[in-house]
Amino acid sequence: MSRQLKKSIQKAFEAPKPDQQEKERFLRSLPQPQISMLQFILIQASYLRKRTLVLSILLLIPALIGADSIKPDTLWNASAFVPFLGLLAVVESTRSLTCGMCEFEMSTRFSLKSVVLARMSVLGLLDVLILCCLIPFCCISCNISLLQTGIYIFVPYLLTVNISLWIVRHFRSKEVIYACMSVAVLVCVANAGLHLVADFVYQFSYIKWWLMLSALLIGAMIHEMYCTIKQTEELAWNL
Repeated sequence: MSRQLKKSIQKAFEAPKPDQQEKERFLRSLPQPQISMLQFILIQASYLRKRTLVLSILLLIPALIGADSIKPDTLWNASAFVPFLGLLAVVESTRSLTCGMCEFEMSTRFSLKSVVLARMSVLGLLDVLILCCLIPFCCISCNISLLQTGIYIFVPYLLTVNISLWIVRHFRSKEVIYACMSVAVLVCVANAGLHLVADFVYQFSYIKWWLMLSALLIGAMIHEMYCTIKQTEELAWNL
């Protein structure tokens, strides 16, 4: 084949130079049905496994049963089950990372970080509603202040969520669910043991330390959520 013929073929099949304005015009011409933020969150909520939502709500039952049989210990029975509520939220919201579905979900219309954030928001809101229903109930049964009840309920939950999110970020595999389950069990046992061995720390004089611990755990949870969402951006960049 002659050199002139090669040049002619190359010129005939040469790709046109990219035009940014034409590209933007073409993308705008594509039909893209708009949805609101609320619709997007509701769509992501529909993809959550129903058994996770049901189990989260069913965790209220032990507290309700304890209120009728052993009222003084209702709070401690309820706080013993709270870590498993955090476990369910973490495992469900990070299912894309632990089950290796990141590549699949990154091919969808919405970014993976938006999906993870939406699922975390839905599950977090559900957990807060459950705990807010639990707190007044335990407060009345145990005859302590609403502030103390709220702190004693939320601290085990926040501790479980923080440690579980850290584990999921550093060990992305299906086996991390067992590590997260171990964390929930350890927090449950530690919470019960602290009540039996060092009951004095639950006196109102120690409330400022509990408040500081709660603030620290909330800040740590925000940091872990940010790092988890940031990690999804790194996954997209690597792919």
